[in-house]
Parts: sequence; C-alpha cells; structure tokens
Amino acid sequence: MPGPARKPLRATRFVGVLLRFYEEQLTARGRYLLWTTMVFALLGLDTRRSRVFVLFSLCAAAFLIAWAFTRLRRPRVRFECELPARATAGRPVAFSARLSSEVGRSVPDVRVQFRRPIRWGTSIGFEPGETCLDVPGNESLELKVRLDPKRRGRYELRGPTLRAVDPLGLAVGPARTLPGQALLVYPRFWSMESFMVPLGRRYQPGGIPLSSSTGDAIEFVGTREYREGDPLKNIHWRSWARRGQPVVKEYQEEYFCRIALILDTFVSARRRPQDLANFEAAVSVVASIADFFSRGEYIVDILAAGPDVYEVSAGRSLAYLENILDVLACLEPCPEPPFQSIGPHLFDKLQQTTTVVAVLQDWDAPRRDFLRRVKALGTAVKAIVVREGSSSLDWRGAADDLGEISQMSPADVDRATSTEAVRG
Repeated sequence: MPGPARKPLRATRFVGVLLRFYEEQLTARGRYLLWTTMVFALLGLDTRRSRVFVLFSLCAAAFLIAWAFTRLRRPRVRFECELPARATAGRPVAFSARLSSEVGRSVPDVRVQFRRPIRWGTSIGFEPGETCLDVPGNESLELKVRLDPKRRGRYELRGPTLRAVDPLGLAVGPARTLPGQALLVYPRFWSMESFMVPLGRRYQPGGIPLSSSTGDAIEFVGTREYREGDPLKNIHWRSWARRGQPVVKEYQEEYFCRIALILDTFVSARRRPQDLANFEAAVSVVASIADFFSRGEYIVDILAAGPDVYEVSAGRSLAYLENILDVLACLEPCPEPPFQSIGPHLFDKLQQTTTVVAVLQDWDAPRRDFLRRVKALGTAVKAIVVREGSSSLDWRGAADDLGEISQMSPADVDRATSTEAVRG
C-alpha cells in the first residue's frame, strides 16, 4: 500500500476544506490572482506609507464580481463519464467523458474537473486534471482523459464535476457531480516467458469438482461388487436390482498438479523506505508468477503469510487472474514476524500441494525452518528472496537440502516491469 496508514493533511476538517475550495472553486487563473491578492494584502498593510492597498481592492473586487456571475449561471449540459474500476501501477489508463448541450445551442465557458482521491491523492493523477471548454450546440463533445496510477492500492475516486466559469475566468459555480468509483490499482508485474518449478501430482480428496476442472478428467469408469466399507452413496441401484446383489459405482481417482505461492508480508513496524521497496517488489514477483501459472493447466493457491492467512485459489473455472490481483492490490504489510506463529491450518493446506513457491523478503532461521517443515510433507520447494543487499543468513547453503533458491533485488523487478510497460 502507499505507505503507513496515517491521516493525510487534506483529510483533516479545516485544512481539507480550504484545500478543496482552492482546487475546486477557483480556476488556474483564479489561483494565480488569489496569490497576487495575498501579496498585495501583505504589502498594503501600512496604508499611510503605501497605496498598494488599492491594487488589493481591485483584485478583491474582481473576485466578488466573478462570484456573482457564477451564482447566476448553471451549465445546461448533459455530462456522462465512467471512471475505470481497475488499473495497474505505472501503466496509464485512457477513458473519455462526453458532453452535449441540453438547449440546442452552444454553451460557453464550462469546466470539467477530475478530482484526486482525498486519501493518497498524490498517487493518482489525471491528465488533464481540469479543462475549460465550450460545448457545441449541434453535436456531442468527447474529452479524452488519462488516469496515471503510481502505486498499487484501493482508492475511492471522487466523481468528476462540471461547473460554469465566470466571464473573467476566475471562479466556477455550483457543480454537477457524477458518482464516484472505487479503483483497484494492481501491483506492477511482467509476463514471464518461462518459470521452471519442480512439478508433481498428488491425490486431491474430493477430486476436481472441489478444486477445478483442471487435471485428469473425472468420469464414471464402471461398476464392481460391493465391499465392506464402501459408502452407500456409491451404490448402483439399477445394477443391484438386475444382478440381485450389491453393486457400487467405481470412479477414477483425481491426481493433478497444485501449486502454492506463499508471500512473505513481514515489514517491521519501524518501516524504512528500503523495507517497503522490498515488500512492493515481492508483491510484484508474486503477481508475475501468478500471471504465468494462470496461462497453464495448474491449480494455484495464493497464501499470504501474516497474522491471518490470506488465501485465494485460481485455476480454470475457479477464478481468473483478476481475482488474485484484486487481493494483491489491497494486501498490507504485516508488522509481526509470521513464520514463527503459522498454525496447522496452513500445513493442512500444504499437504494437498505438489509444489510450494515461496517469495521471501529475507533468509533467516524462521523462514528456513518453515520451508524445511514444508519439504518434510513431501512437497517440492522453490524459494525466491526479494531483497536489496545480502540476507541475514546465507541461503546458498540451504539450496541442496530444500530445493532451488534464488535472489532478486527491487532494481531487478523494476527493470522487468519497466520493460513490460514499454512493450505494452
């Protein structure tokens, strides 16, 4: 997420009202004149030695006239715009707004403004943020806008506004506001051409219907005589009636590949910029791996290790890649080391898994011991340490016992995602 959860200045009651008035009630020309008026006010405090107060009075009068005009004008314009619901960090999204006259003649001097979210507004940019234009009377006008998200997260976009501009171009009138929109910004990720993991097949209790349609086809393969302990629900009643003795249906057992992606979400409460960079890079790596597996015949479980285990499964007919990215977009760091307190629920889940891919932010004794417990379940292990600089312990010595281990830096992730952005 975009930094620690603290209340931004624009979200406070008094300062927020002033900032919103400055940004939303004044045009760009009006903001310049406001600063000029404030300078004249300071220079003209001593009315006996300077007559700068006259300039202040003229500027203030201009604002009063502009305000009076805006009270009299309301734009009779039909305004339509649908804000995007999803985006990817670092990749602009284009959308459009449509305006048309309601009175059959041109409507001059209106302003369309796309307001930033109150919370984490600096992470979302609109280009253009505001536009003053004339709406023609005989045809609709389409305004092209670009949304530029800088960081992943969930944002509450405020609805765009349409206001009338006074003839002096200083202030605007009451707004016609469209509904807002929740925006999910996905983490940056890149399309991997290959990602080698040790694969296998493991029996899945309940079969594919409880997992996905991926794997060996589930089908009725025949009947056989009843054996003690067979469940009654498998009895084939028609065959029993025909043969005069109990007969049960026989099914093919379900074996297929199931991969678990485990994300290390630990970031110390005393967050350094580099710690947050490691965390964001790790999230991008998980998103990229999930994108790769979503194009294949796998069942993929995303397990975010924290105080609670965040879990989402994906595979054909289970979920799309968007479901995984929705979770990763909103995932926050965990302030407590999770690998020392992971409960049996996670290991029960991993018993059905053929391969575990762990994306870690460090390599130390708790993480090493956790992967050893996973390896002891008979599960193949692949670990990626995403960290700037050396880890707490040397991971190279554990590769022989646990499986393949490698390391990436946030700079490596930035290069991969930047190349993908240019390619896209």
